[in-house]
Amino acid sequence: MKSDYILLPSTALGTLNDLKNELPLVVDLDGSLIYTDLLWESITQLLKAKPFYLFHLLFWLLQGKAVFKHQIASHTTVHPENLPYDQVLLQEVKRQHDHGRLTILATGSHHHYADMIAAHLKIFAKVIASDQNKNLISSNKANALSTLFGEKGFDYIGNAPADIAIWNVSRNAYSVGLRSFQLSDGRQTQTIGSTRQNALIALFRAMRPRQWLKNLLVFIPILSAHLVSKESLLQSILAFVAFSLSASSAYLLNDALDVNDDRRHPDKCRRPIASGALTMPLAMTASMLLAGVALSLSAYYQPKLTLVVMLYLFSTIIYSSYLKRLMMVDVIMLAILYSLRIWGGGISTGINLSFWLLSFSLFIFLSLALLKRHSELLNLSRAGKDKVHGRGYTAQDKVPVGIMGINSAFVAALILMLYFNSENVIHLYPQPEFLLGIVPLLVFWLGRLWILSFRGQVNEDPIIFVSKDKPGLAVMLCAVVFAMLASS
Repeated sequence: MKSDYILLPSTALGTLNDLKNELPLVVDLDGSLIYTDLLWESITQLLKAKPFYLFHLLFWLLQGKAVFKHQIASHTTVHPENLPYDQVLLQEVKRQHDHGRLTILATGSHHHYADMIAAHLKIFAKVIASDQNKNLISSNKANALSTLFGEKGFDYIGNAPADIAIWNVSRNAYSVGLRSFQLSDGRQTQTIGSTRQNALIALFRAMRPRQWLKNLLVFIPILSAHLVSKESLLQSILAFVAFSLSASSAYLLNDALDVNDDRRHPDKCRRPIASGALTMPLAMTASMLLAGVALSLSAYYQPKLTLVVMLYLFSTIIYSSYLKRLMMVDVIMLAILYSLRIWGGGISTGINLSFWLLSFSLFIFLSLALLKRHSELLNLSRAGKDKVHGRGYTAQDKVPVGIMGINSAFVAALILMLYFNSENVIHLYPQPEFLLGIVPLLVFWLGRLWILSFRGQVNEDPIIFVSKDKPGLAVMLCAVVFAMLASS
């Protein structure tokens, strides 16, 4: 979040000495006191745990919004301590409460959630929320507050057009962020709290464009087969775009499903969805659109690629919703997802992939996936924690994970060395002996990565780490030089 903050005007609230005599301060929850919307988060969490409840959701919705919220709340919970609060607004409301002003939490969220949040914050004297009989938003909330305090008998903090009905019957009207609303009596809402990050910027961040580097793997088939041409390049570029859009779709879905776990993580808590910078509805809509565009591009320009992209999307959905929680299954799936990119590059260009290439890719990406888990577990152990939220590992697993990762690395190096002595290489390279120089480079590179991991210096995705690691980039450049010498 940006650091521009606006506090409630003291002229409207009075001095701290007479706050006990001030009108009640009523605060909205979703999108106001917290950056996120609990209904959308609850729907996502319910479908993550019980995907077949999609049909229940449709049935509940037909019974009305109040019943819909009540049913969802009866099957899910919230974790108040991890929610992304507007800290500036929260501290201001706390200040008002501590100096005697009556503070009220009034929300369209279900009372089950609202009561838990109020109990955690300990700054609200009363909670008004939705139940199975009434959906407390807009005019329903306005009528409830007018009945309790009288028209113009309270100040109200909200954030959306649905709050206009409440602002119209409040004495002072406050809206969070920089957006001001026009009221029926000609008043403008006064902006308060912290400014909100631009939604499109947050969406772009959540799409993780840096991770598109992984999709350069689609170019490996044309490079390894020495079939670089204008046509094959265009076909590979199409595959790159399709996999990049698909990957971003998967990242958005993954972050939406993992929002509760991410908020407990020291680094992932800053992700756009976890921090509340990106709303759940926008994230899920963008995820579906990106997947649709990726499939449409593939179907129009290269129909055979469509099946691979569909398999990739299906695999990422299963991985994000379930398989990532299973020990070892998660890293095997990651290795397969990396290999699918290479396969997609081969399908889009019509190049048959060799057994050597597929075997090498599986083991080297398995090593990198294990490297990522090892780094996470090492950091977890150093932080004095034992369990990774949403994963099947404990801190004690870092040693066997490291052993398996190092073994996978050297198996990949062995496969590459055997490949350089195969009949395929003799036909493709006039001077194949130069390729043997790549083997010690690969051993150095992988060995160095694992040593850095044991030192706790690989604190992000290994692919992204490699893209910024100067010694690693120098090794890659030397490998390219050996490959060029072998081709001359």
